[in-house]
Amino acid sequence: MDHSRGTGGRRAVGKFARCGLIFRPGLHKRTVPLRHGAPHLSENGVLALDDRAGVVLIPRQIRGRVINIWLVLTVALGAVIAVGDGLTRAPNFELESSPQPLGYEPYHAALLLAGLTLPLMLAYARRARVSFTEGFFLWFIFCTTTYTRDFSYLRLPGTPLFVTDIVLVVLLSSLYILPRAQKSKQPLALNIFLMLFVAAGLVSAARGFWGNGEPTLVLRDSALVVYAFFLLIGYQLFRSWSSIRRLAVWALLGTALNVLNGAAWFVAAPEQRRFVFPGIYVLVALVVVLMMMANRLTRKKAGWALAVVFFVGLLLANARSLFLSLAVVLLSALLLRGLLRAKVSSVPLIRVLVSVSLLGCALVFLSVHVKAERDFTSRVVEELESGTLHVGEDPNWQFRVVAWKEAWKRFEESPLAGEGFGVPFTFGIWDNDARPHNTFLTVLYKMGLIGFLPLFGLLSYFFWRGLQCVHRNFENRRVAFLEIVILAQLALCMYGSANLLLESPYLASLFWAGMGTGLRMIKKLDLERSLQSFLSRQSLDGSHFGYRVCTNECDAGRALGGIR
Repeated sequence: MDHSRGTGGRRAVGKFARCGLIFRPGLHKRTVPLRHGAPHLSENGVLALDDRAGVVLIPRQIRGRVINIWLVLTVALGAVIAVGDGLTRAPNFELESSPQPLGYEPYHAALLLAGLTLPLMLAYARRARVSFTEGFFLWFIFCTTTYTRDFSYLRLPGTPLFVTDIVLVVLLSSLYILPRAQKSKQPLALNIFLMLFVAAGLVSAARGFWGNGEPTLVLRDSALVVYAFFLLIGYQLFRSWSSIRRLAVWALLGTALNVLNGAAWFVAAPEQRRFVFPGIYVLVALVVVLMMMANRLTRKKAGWALAVVFFVGLLLANARSLFLSLAVVLLSALLLRGLLRAKVSSVPLIRVLVSVSLLGCALVFLSVHVKAERDFTSRVVEELESGTLHVGEDPNWQFRVVAWKEAWKRFEESPLAGEGFGVPFTFGIWDNDARPHNTFLTVLYKMGLIGFLPLFGLLSYFFWRGLQCVHRNFENRRVAFLEIVILAQLALCMYGSANLLLESPYLASLFWAGMGTGLRMIKKLDLERSLQSFLSRQSLDGSHFGYRVCTNECDAGRALGGIR
């Protein structure tokens, strides 16, 4: 196709190409007639400009559908494995303990799910026309949300390498080492905070190896820093809105299978205290579905079906910290100014919350008429009451108070650099190195201020930039995805204030990846706003030119910088 004969002629195309706003080779272009009007973004994020001559050039990136036959087969196979595994389980009252990773024996169904779904996921990636790297990470997300600890603690025999570590190395190599890998620059502030955090981790690990730390525990504690590199993977991998949708779909489906596994286990061993562990992904999934329903991003039937599944999963998790985190997150969504889009008031969200609350009451009412469900519901209510109204008599809460005091005492002994990695967290009433059940206190006493301040900077940078972006782009309907990520990260932080988060591979990996994906959303939304503003000014000035536009943030960002 001769692009030099577009509107404005060869000179206009050459002038615009010199600015850098050109489409990278290998993607198709086509001529599309448009009506007169202002510049706009298509559904796939492709820029289009209404030209008075009626013809412009826009790129069309070939992508498959998010849902295809391979996704259906993967989920169906996963459901069979999850149900069969749950129905054959015996009571396991050690589920809530914090075993050493090298001594934990995962359920074999996690290995079965991982082995059988990997080729199906690769077939899905080929059908959806996405890269192997993205398909591999979607498989990792799906297996992690389905089997959490059981999948993450799968390891190579005779080595301390776990599946999460292997996935991290493969993805980082694919993104940063392979010669044809495409990557964009991270924000400067993000690089600074991340490098400082990693440097503090290296100092703590060195002190552990050269001091009195146990080498195995030093490697375990290094997870506090190592899994932070999933932030770069989330930032580099999910560059388009379609890829972000795929990520959400696979995460929600994996969490639904987790609930299905817990429900089957409830049928087999109703005397078990908890059937979904740790349960935080059920909470995050419920928040995501509620926000999607409030913003009309999903069909009503699908939204209500998922809401029912995740509400049941929240009950099966039977964790007071989850209920409290849910209350804080929903109140933040309703009361925190600037978090919700201006065009989407709190009324739809309140309507959804009221409906889900009534649905929950109906499920609880029905459960009290069956003996097994009645006994379990009574345990849930009793533990929730004990943890909120009678904290002085609750042993779990008392353990946390004593553990937090011990962690603070260790921090005061070495406030700048911490005690280092590899030192067991044992004290008067506890001798199995359970850690203080507050991920931020863990960072504080192990890494000191040199590690805690960069972590605090990373979190503050993400939430501050996110809220600013929501405020700037309130007219963009896609900003709802960023709102969902902000609330999901808030839920994870609330959960981590009373549980393990950054210490656990099945929690830290998705936490950091979610933060990286949110930062990518911020960049995309701001870039779309800048491009729309630029093209609007060109339209008002009467400028007419033929052009080719790319959705690659690197090229478009350099173009805007050169134009301005």
